[in-house]
Amino acid sequence: MSTDLFWRTDSYLREAVQYQLERELDVNPADLDITAADGAISLTGFVHSFAEKLAAEQAAKRVWGVIAVANDIQVTPESQRTDAEIARDAVEALRTQTCVPRDVHVTVGEGFVMLEGMVNRQFQRDAAEAAVKYLQGVTGLANCITVTSR
Repeated sequence: MSTDLFWRTDSYLREAVQYQLERELDVNPADLDITAADGAISLTGFVHSFAEKLAAEQAAKRVWGVIAVANDIQVTPESQRTDAEIARDAVEALRTQTCVPRDVHVTVGEGFVMLEGMVNRQFQRDAAEAAVKYLQGVTGLANCITVTSR
């Protein structure tokens, strides 16, 4: 083992990720638990939005020495919204994205949003995901949009 990796122990990585999460504005680390094993970080606990879950994952990935992140954080929204309300907001959010084709479809179940359809470019797929992942009440997201290049 090289000397520069020797001091990157599991306890160091755990503390470094904890430090990173404490400085992340979009994350409240109070209800999160972090474990480290051989460079793999496991995040567990509860957050109030899907955006906070994603921010915690990204913060952990920014720590030097982290080679994998298992994001098992549960999303428990502060205010419950019906799937119909989330679906309506998702459709409106997609409508405001001029680069997202109208044939992208949304399915919502228990706050979990699934995007389906076909687009011509990757940026269109990314724009559709970005439009809905921060909506209030979203607990998870599956982007099943297919990119078909002409």
